[in-house]
Amino acid sequence: MIKFALRRIALGVMIMVGSSVLIYALILAAPGGPEQKFAENPKYTAEQKAGYLKSLGLDKPVPVQYCRWLGACRRDKDGLDALIGPTGLPVFLPTPLSGINTGILHGELGYSYANGEGVGDSIAQAALPTLILAGLSIVIWLTLAVILGVWTGLKSGSKFDNTVTTFTYVTSTFPTFILGFMLIWIFAVTLGWTPVSGMTDARQFPAFGSELYWQYFGLDPAAALIDLARHLILPVSTLVLISVAGDSRYVRASVIDSMSMEHVRTARAKGLPYRRVIIRHALRTALVPFATNLGLAFPFLFGGALITETIFSWPGVGRLTLLATNGLDYPMLMAILLIASLMVVIGNLISDLLYAILDPRVRL
Repeated sequence: MIKFALRRIALGVMIMVGSSVLIYALILAAPGGPEQKFAENPKYTAEQKAGYLKSLGLDKPVPVQYCRWLGACRRDKDGLDALIGPTGLPVFLPTPLSGINTGILHGELGYSYANGEGVGDSIAQAALPTLILAGLSIVIWLTLAVILGVWTGLKSGSKFDNTVTTFTYVTSTFPTFILGFMLIWIFAVTLGWTPVSGMTDARQFPAFGSELYWQYFGLDPAAALIDLARHLILPVSTLVLISVAGDSRYVRASVIDSMSMEHVRTARAKGLPYRRVIIRHALRTALVPFATNLGLAFPFLFGGALITETIFSWPGVGRLTLLATNGLDYPMLMAILLIASLMVVIGNLISDLLYAILDPRVRL
């Protein structure tokens, strides 16, 4: 099991290296750049443009730019790029060993072209809202997917199975933005049961994540949590309804297949209790393919849902990605894409380990 995990970790490292090259190449090929915000300024001269790009290090060859962004080389006192840090060790090593604290390998993600703030600080500020929304949605939709999938799989062909199948097919056909606007119109506009958008009621609470908000939260946590819960209802419902449809059908098909397998039929022929046959034999086999979905859900914790966060004005990473795309904020986009790639690699690693636990043959 340890060797299997180490092989998957090594593969993940290689994938991350390839992803960083691909992300940098794609952003480099994208139109515009940091100088675009001055494009409409008639007083912005070519010399000023060249000086601005030089201050960002964008006057260097592409390999050098990538090396600096990665944090694998540094500019020495003579203005040249070096692969060795002031400690005499390679720059790509951790900061205590290399003496370098710039570049993504050292946790420094650069600065936003839009406002000059640290990219890491902006992402950290948007990560908590996304974790709240995505984490709650994942727990609900995976739980419902397993329960509905197992139940309909065991009751295949029944009225309950047909009802759930019809409902999931209908919800899965709705685009996210259509379903989101429908829920807003029904429950927020027509019935007035829920807020339309945002994370807090601006008339009563400070903006979520601000210093004033946490002060208010400390004074009246119950009221703050109730307000947050009311704002979560519609975006969580949108994500759950869209996601649970496909996953529940996936589990249903796996349960039906596992019930017809030889080891399950043998266990039933031996006279074992039906519940034990289901839990000990059928479900273990049925949930092996579903482990893939668990791994794919992990990147969602960071990336969130761009469309859903935009519809409901949820100040998370998904909405931050859209703003960075519209504003050509390439350092922000590169950092978000790289972290999202890391989440995908970690999610796949979790899936592989779950596969190995549920089916020991995978370790071979």
